[in-house]
Amino acid sequence: MRWRRHRTDRPPPPPRPVRVAIALHEPEAQLLIGLLEDAGIPAMQRRSQFDNPNMMAGGAREILVPARCELEARALLDPRPDDGQAA
Repeated sequence: MRWRRHRTDRPPPPPRPVRVAIALHEPEAQLLIGLLEDAGIPAMQRRSQFDNPNMMAGGAREILVPARCELEARALLDPRPDDGQAA
């Protein structure tokens, strides 16, 4: 029996994207992605698990960003005033 060594020269796998928002339909998803990309945050969308493919542009979409950009994306999409009062 031969022992196999694990290859150590492989780069680590890229981090998985993180969901930062859910859009109700594709146009809303495109709007959110546009906001993120204007701020320099790479973003993409995917159909959510509870989607009906027959609805075409309808149906919920998940907005995904790289894990390293998660906090910045959440701050951009869900701004809250610092003083606790509604703006």
